[in-house]
Amino acid sequence: MSQTRARVGRYARTVSRLRWHVNRSPAARLIKSVWRAAEPRQVALRRRLARELAVDPRICACADLLTRDGFARVEEVCEAAALAALSTAGEAKLARAAEAAKRQANTHKSFWTRLLDEDFQDGRLPTDNPFLRFALQPAIIAVVARALGELPRLDTVQLTLSATKNSELAYSQLWHKDYDDVRTIKLFAYLTDVKDVADGPFTYLPGPLSDRFGFSLRSHRGDAEVLGKLAQAAPRAVIAPRLTAFVVETSRCLHMGSRTAPGRSRLLYTATYITIPRLYPEPPPRFRLLGNESELTRAVLSARLAL
Repeated sequence: MSQTRARVGRYARTVSRLRWHVNRSPAARLIKSVWRAAEPRQVALRRRLARELAVDPRICACADLLTRDGFARVEEVCEAAALAALSTAGEAKLARAAEAAKRQANTHKSFWTRLLDEDFQDGRLPTDNPFLRFALQPAIIAVVARALGELPRLDTVQLTLSATKNSELAYSQLWHKDYDDVRTIKLFAYLTDVKDVADGPFTYLPGPLSDRFGFSLRSHRGDAEVLGKLAQAAPRAVIAPRLTAFVVETSRCLHMGSRTAPGRSRLLYTATYITIPRLYPEPPPRFRLLGNESELTRAVLSARLAL
């Protein structure tokens, strides 16, 4: 029996690893198309809901920039109350960062400390959490929906403190695209000032420039490989004060960050939006509904909508 379980475990790991590689290849778009073709009514409903969202010129301008360049600043469309709540919650987390670092386990990024782990209840983040509420702002959802052409699904919410512990760059400190799904848009907010490159700013290549880079078998690329192909163009570093918020199509734009200098750190909020159905197998629920959510919130947090 133990040998059978071991074989099943090895098989599952092999399948998972194979899926990981395939979903980082051009084949992912074909797979996603097949999944979406099997859910025509769900896709059509999310497209209709996106068209029904209230928009104003500021939202349209942000969405147009996101579509064209893969990047847009959005703090001006954020609700003042949501930004204030995010700021207060971020300060409280920063004050307990050392304690969180001691408790943290199962991380492959030594330069990151996850600060939201304690907020999850039975593996789920409740909808009254200020970090989750920030991702569910109608204006932000409208920007993302207009860029995607349909109502997005919120995938994850994170709060990470970056502080480099060694000189060798690794993982997201190197140039990469995100493979959470075929189209992935992330909302970022600085919760500490990023005054210069020593603070590890989010740095990216705009969409049209990133589009020139073809598929690579390696998930991450070094500076020499990327910068050597840019000619006169230069990467764009988001050097900005705390409470600066921006959206990026990270599945399109090559980007990197967290390259903090010794003695410097950067607190970054991240929310990830994808389209349905999910490219990877459905995980256990990540968010807990409390019963007083708006229809928009419930739709953005749902894998399937009532038809």
